[in-house]
Amino acid sequence: MKTLKTMMALALIAVCGLASASPKTNDGNATKQSVVDTYLNAVVHGNMSGIGNAIDDNAHFYIERGVRVLATDKRHVLDNLKATANIDQNCDCSSTVLKEGDTFLVEKVEMKFDGVTRTDVITAQLSDDGWKITKVETSFK
Repeated sequence: MKTLKTMMALALIAVCGLASASPKTNDGNATKQSVVDTYLNAVVHGNMSGIGNAIDDNAHFYIERGVRVLATDKRHVLDNLKATANIDQNCDCSSTVLKEGDTFLVEKVEMKFDGVTRTDVITAQLSDDGWKITKVETSFK
């Protein structure tokens, strides 16, 4: 019985040593700014390259329409972006970092069209799968 306990203890130590509980970090391919840039390339330039990987599966999208706020998800946003793929928007774009930390980025992006300005507040977070966009709040003026 003592041998069995010793073998179990050694096996448990080996398993715990091999399995790391630390969160995965990004593999160097995506940074907090690159996922925001990927999103903007899809929205502004119709470039769909990498957009599915840049958005978290559980991301939330909120769009102000007058006094109503519509909520949607990644699938719906990707469907809408596919409908405008390869279409370059004729707008001036500017961005400002509102908040930034080691595991998050909140960036305000203004897209100025003739007579209307679209403002997106984009939140990116470091997750187990690397940097992902987790929330986008859109308003129009």
